[in-house]
Amino acid sequence: MTKQRILMTLIGLCLLTAARAIDREAAFRRLIGASADNPADATWLITNPSFETGDMTGWTSASSNTDYLGDGTDPEVAVRSDSTYLITGMDADNLFNAYLWWAPTLTVSQAVADVPCGDYELSAVVCTWEGRDVYLAANGASVHATGQGDATGIRVSLPVSVQPDGQLRITAGSNGQWWVAGHESETRTFFKLDDVRLSCTRLYETEEKGTFTAAALNVDGLPQAVAGISLNADGPGSDGTKLISRYLAEKGYDIIGVSEDFNYHGSLMESLNDSYSSGTVRATLSVGGIFSGFPFDTDGLNLIWKTATTTASGESWTRWTETTKTDGNQYVKKGFRHYDVAVCGSEMIDVYVLHMDAGDAVSSRQAQWQQLADAVNSANNRRPKLIIGDTNSRWTREEIGACFTDRLNGCSVGDPWVIYWRDGVTPTTAMGDLTDQSVPADFSRYEVVDKLLFVNPATADGLKLWPKNFRIEQDYTYGHVQGTDDATPLGDHRPAVVDFDLVYLKEVTTVVGDVNRDGLITIADVAAQLQILLGHAADADYDRYAADLDRDGLVTHADVTALVSRILGEVKD
Repeated sequence: MTKQRILMTLIGLCLLTAARAIDREAAFRRLIGASADNPADATWLITNPSFETGDMTGWTSASSNTDYLGDGTDPEVAVRSDSTYLITGMDADNLFNAYLWWAPTLTVSQAVADVPCGDYELSAVVCTWEGRDVYLAANGASVHATGQGDATGIRVSLPVSVQPDGQLRITAGSNGQWWVAGHESETRTFFKLDDVRLSCTRLYETEEKGTFTAAALNVDGLPQAVAGISLNADGPGSDGTKLISRYLAEKGYDIIGVSEDFNYHGSLMESLNDSYSSGTVRATLSVGGIFSGFPFDTDGLNLIWKTATTTASGESWTRWTETTKTDGNQYVKKGFRHYDVAVCGSEMIDVYVLHMDAGDAVSSRQAQWQQLADAVNSANNRRPKLIIGDTNSRWTREEIGACFTDRLNGCSVGDPWVIYWRDGVTPTTAMGDLTDQSVPADFSRYEVVDKLLFVNPATADGLKLWPKNFRIEQDYTYGHVQGTDDATPLGDHRPAVVDFDLVYLKEVTTVVGDVNRDGLITIADVAAQLQILLGHAADADYDRYAADLDRDGLVTHADVTALVSRILGEVKD
């Protein structure tokens, strides 16, 4: 029997077999085969990407002055097509326009769900006044540009990772003073957006390894007094630290990175001893320390981990090479610790626990960020990393990006607070601080110095950390532990907490038509398609994506016919 007749016989069998749907999202199907060299358009995932509905469908706008008239009205934002509002580089007839009274911040955003896990390129055309900051952000990544004028559109783009949760949070806007040079007489500010585009450069299959909870907590463990000298008179002391211990035992965090664990470690572990372990306690602030000279031989750092879910080993300590000898920094040996930590079974991550200089020591903190970046760069580049601690830093004060994020090699870094409470837009030193905590219900919205940063390898395949949330614990009070109405915090820092997913990502590298994964496209692949149709194919044996030649989410006789035609064409050639 000739090869052609064999192929026709196989096709005949296909016609007798019902088509079977492949258990994948249609969106995933449409993006299979995407690569950096051959990106797949994914703009269709975004609702109203160029505002051509003529309204705000899919988008939400906001400003720092949402009720400037005091009458409860919304900001003056609109989709415009009038020639007065046009900008260069816009798409079609409409664009988004915000024109507000005295509004330092203008934003427009969209939350896109069910986006396949992968790497993407997001771009848009933005516009604002000359000299004013304009940005595009998504999922913790952002790109900034400088406004070039009322009618000049600027095309900006940035790489974005979409995690297994399928969420893509797009935000664009403008920050700065409500006026800029040359516009002092203006009483309004504006921002324009148009032609938002998304392309996929890589898809991933995911394997969920598990979830764990990490907390950063300065336990305020300075002694209330040493040798009759008052150091921390309003601190929790031993009794208050025992209440902190009860609080932590109730919460059940898997990993707790603590700082200022000085004189009350025994009290801190009192309610934790049965279920938790900790690292080395490096001495206390004591009278002997005073007589032996400064600084005290302690870093006040520790890692506490739940033994049922987590193990830690390989403890090491590194002292900061640059410090400031003011504001109490001269009294202890501050630095950072490193641990090899197994979570979600036996999956290994690196955990760094740190405490940076306090007070006005901006320059020393920036040097410490650089020292930490060098340590991360020299560590295992295949492991995810978690950085926990009292950084005494804010994005609006220290150049964390330049001193840490931008110095990392072969990896990406994220801040869960930025992702979930700042719409993915990393604050900069050009902004005012974000520390107003006057509204308790909004504690998590404002920046604190206790941070949990995650660092992922840039390699396509491998383990990755992804935060599910970020919160500042509002119930960290005496009353919560003691069952009273006392709203006094247990210490001067509340726990900063993140639930992390640990996932294994594997790049989807489908070769369309190579159903049996042997590197060739032959009659054997047609036979493999038939096995899929007949329900005899295991996922481990065949590539279902490669079998769906027309990418309609189904493997049908049409796909077999298309593959046969391809093979016959190759034979003929």
